[in-house]
This record gives sequence, C-alpha cells and structure tokens, in this order.
Amino acid sequence: MNKKLMLRGLAIVLAAGVAGYLILINPDNPLTRAFQRRITDIDSRIVIGPYPVERDFQKLAAAHVGLIVSLLDPAIPYERSLLEKERRLAAGYGMRLRNFPMASILGRKFGGYYQTSAADAAAAIAGTSDKVYLHCYLGLHRIQVVRDLLAAKGIGAERYALRQAEREQSRSLLDAADAAFQARRYDEALAQLAQIPPGELSNDARLLRSWCDYQLGHYEAAATQFATLRTTAPTLAAAAVGAGYCALRTGQNQQAETEFNAALRLAPDNADAVGGLGLVRYRAGESAEAARLLRRAVELAPANQEFRDVLAQLARK
Repeated sequence: MNKKLMLRGLAIVLAAGVAGYLILINPDNPLTRAFQRRITDIDSRIVIGPYPVERDFQKLAAAHVGLIVSLLDPAIPYERSLLEKERRLAAGYGMRLRNFPMASILGRKFGGYYQTSAADAAAAIAGTSDKVYLHCYLGLHRIQVVRDLLAAKGIGAERYALRQAEREQSRSLLDAADAAFQARRYDEALAQLAQIPPGELSNDARLLRSWCDYQLGHYEAAATQFATLRTTAPTLAAAAVGAGYCALRTGQNQQAETEFNAALRLAPDNADAVGGLGLVRYRAGESAEAARLLRRAVELAPANQEFRDVLAQLARK
C-alpha cells in the first residue's frame, strides 16, 4: 500500500514537473500572460517587454526594431530552448540578436555574471543607433537592472507622446545628442538638445542635458536640472545620482550622501550610487567602509576608473 502511494505521489510530482515545464516553454499562455509585463510604447527607441512570440516579432519588425537584446540565460533549460527559437525568429525577421545571460527566477538572482551581463547589455544598447527591443522572460526583474544602468547614462525607454512627425524629429535629435555624449562631445550634445522645443523635452532629454552640463563642469546648472527631475520624475534613480555627484563635486558631502542613499532605495545595484557613497565615506576618512563600497561598485561597473583609483589609494594607506 505504501509503495503504491509512493509511486502515485512520484507520478503526480513528475506530471506536475512536466506540466510546469510545458507552461514555461510556451510563454504565450493565459497563465504566463497574466504575470507578464506588457510591451512598452512601440515608438520608443528602446522598447521593453517580455519574451517575444512570433506575433510580437511582427509588431517589432513593423516598428523597425533592428536589435533584440535578450537577457535569457541558456543555463536555464527552458530559457535555452526559448533562446534558440528566438534566434530563428530574429533571423527570419531580419533582426540582430545579442544575448547577455542573467539568471533569475521570480526576481532572485543566480550566477556571478549577473551584474557583468547587465553592464554589458547596457553598454551594447548605449553603443548602437538601432532601435532596440530589450527583454527577459516576463519583462519584470532583469530588464529593470539594465534600465537603471541606462538611466545612469542618461538613456531610457521613454514614451514619445507626440505626433508622428514631431516624434521622429525629437527622437532623431535625442539620438544624435546621445551619440555625441557617448563620444564625449558634450557641447555638441547640448546643441542638439537645444533644438528640441522645451514643451517636447522628454525625461531622457532632460537627464542627458543635465549630465552634459555636469561633464562640462557646470555643476550649479546641472544640480538645478537634476533637482527639477527629482520632483517631476521621483522614481528616476539617475536624477538622484546626478544630484549626488553635483553635491560631491562642490564639497556638499552630507547632501551627496542623502542623494546617493535616495538613489539606492530606488535602484540598490546602481554602481554610480554605490561608488558615490564610497567616495563620500572616503572624504569622511572612513577608509574601511569606503573600500567596501568601492569594491562593490567596481564589481558592478568594472570600467569605472575613478572608483579603481580611489581603491588603489586606500590600499596604499
């Protein structure tokens, strides 16, 4: 009797496992759709959402998306199968696909490459002029990490709520400004942004303008703009980060700490906020805490030379 019950229980477990796998391998089902994020405004340069099924590819192709950035992790069996299918669909619709594996199940991170992949994905998106579709499985957790990194660069998945002709012109100007910013031609970026009518400036454009002023050393002007964004877009972590660095560069350490902590409440893994707080601790003479925070920041953003230089100084003490 006990043996029969055990076998029956095992059969139920196996059946449940198979059923679960079949649901996961087919995201286009009522249960999965109930938890998925909807695809954002198709007119944005960076469109975000869940795993794209074929009808989604049709919409993305019609909207001239040229690059798919997939955060699926082939180390997860069902995501490996979905990624293979996605590659075929992308090729069939004439799109490039780049994969930056980020292992996550229900928002829980796995694997030591999570943050590195997020940083690489953000860099790939920042470095292309193509229209991009960024996605993970449900479009909820992993893409948010990449969005925070992009926001710190002044790049976002902003909805363009203008008429078509105005939208295309504003988007072209913003894209040109972003390209100039990435090339460190900050005056040129500001000149491009200045051509966008004030009433049509998106949060992305305002954020990029603020970072341009910051990079040019116009800390007061940048601080004013970041402060405005902190009010109009209170969930935008990059605005708090920018305000923090303006405060830091002008010797307002306490204000910088307040802003970086605000950014970290919105985006706990924001490398610039973690590193900025490390710089505040360094200035305060709290070497051990500064080193801990800066090591974490370097893990999140290995290319940040300022964080590395201060860590090296701390190591020599």
